[in-house]
Amino acid sequence: MTKVSIIMTSYNKPAYITKSIQAILNQSFTDFELLIMDDNSDSETIKAIEPFLSDKRIKFYQSNIQTMNERVEKVRYAALINEALLKSSGEYISYATDDNCYRKTRLEKMVNYLDKYQNVMIVYSASLVIYLNEKNEITKKQLRPTKGIVSVAPCQIDHCSIMHRSSILPVVKEKFDSFWDENPEFYRIGDARFFWRLNQYWDFYPIKEILDDNFITELSIHHQLAQQEKSEFVQMLPPQRTCRELREELRSMKNK
Repeated sequence: MTKVSIIMTSYNKPAYITKSIQAILNQSFTDFELLIMDDNSDSETIKAIEPFLSDKRIKFYQSNIQTMNERVEKVRYAALINEALLKSSGEYISYATDDNCYRKTRLEKMVNYLDKYQNVMIVYSASLVIYLNEKNEITKKQLRPTKGIVSVAPCQIDHCSIMHRSSILPVVKEKFDSFWDENPEFYRIGDARFFWRLNQYWDFYPIKEILDDNFITELSIHHQLAQQEKSEFVQMLPPQRTCRELREELRSMKNK
């Protein structure tokens, strides 16, 4: 059994994905499989990915999504992650994106934590958010620190900063009929919705060290949603659910 399954979602970021993949291949902990879930990216992105596919730890999958209507029908990265979770073989599950970079000891430290504390189902780390402009210049850096043991995680923790036991997945699937929620109302906060599901059973335990760098670029969905002039894709999305709503629901459930 593979120790860790890493699920990386990919869509049209050729300038960044090579660094993201290389950061995973450079990990001090090497017993992992990397499932690259590409959402039918352009040829430039596929060309950037191809040199890595000779590594036997990498499994590459590409969707056949074609139209904008198909792209807004579901939270695409949630759909890709759900597909990958069915293919994964790891004892532990972790996540990455095509504009996020793991630091060298990320897997090692998270695996060691979960191995040591058998009662902990989910661990998360601090991360650094780096904002880049269209010239690939850094405009701002923002520390996302850990906040102790977290029982209300939506929009406080990024999904690229967590690792969980694969044994939690059947519990989530039985309760919600899927792992991640593909409802397009959660396009902006898909990981927050997943954490909302997880927090109904488990808390998130911290590793205070920064273990990943999360790049926000002009291609990021969060960047697009923040712009006054919305892209066609953003304009087609249904009204988006909010972090506040998810957190209030969780607190209400826990107070019953």
